Order: sequence, then C-alpha cells, then structure tokens
Amino acid sequence: MANTTGKKFGGRKKGTPNKTTRDMRAAILEAFERAGGVNYLYALANDDPRTFAKLLAKVMPSENINENRNIDVTALTDRLHEGRARVAKLRVVGDD
Repeated sequence: MANTTGKKFGGRKKGTPNKTTRDMRAAILEAFERAGGVNYLYALANDDPRTFAKLLAKVMPSENINENRNIDVTALTDRLHEGRARVAKLRVVGDD
C-alpha cells in the first residue's frame, strides 16, 4: 500500500552519499596520493597551467567569498586591471 502520510520511510539518510560515490571518491584520492599528491599538483601547474586552472576553479567556493573572508575587493580589482594592462602590452609587442 502506498504511503499516504507524505513521510519518507527507509532508504539512506539525507546527505549520505551512495556506495558508488563513496568508493569512487576513495579511489580518486588513492590515485592522487600514488601520483605524488601535492608534488603532482605543483608539476601540473607548471606543465599544464590551463588544466590546473580548471581544477582550481572546481574547488574554489562558488559563493561570494568576500562575505566570509574579508578580502579587499578594491585591491584585488586593481591587481586584475594591472595584470590585464601587462597582457595588453605583451600582445602589442607580439604584433610587431
């Protein structure tokens, strides 16, 4: 007979990952350790910065980090503009 109360009975508790997810996560962490852990990531950052940047974007918080960590947004924005200006100058030199 169907549940008419609307309450959930049985199954996993809310937030509990299924066995496949848990096992896959453990396997990935083991492979990371075997590959060299932090040293592997450092080498990746030097050898393939685009892939490293994608990986970094996956682990960065998606919420507004300024609310949680008191980051000086003005200083960060200034550094971003300075970096863009340096890149623009490099492009001009490369066009010669």
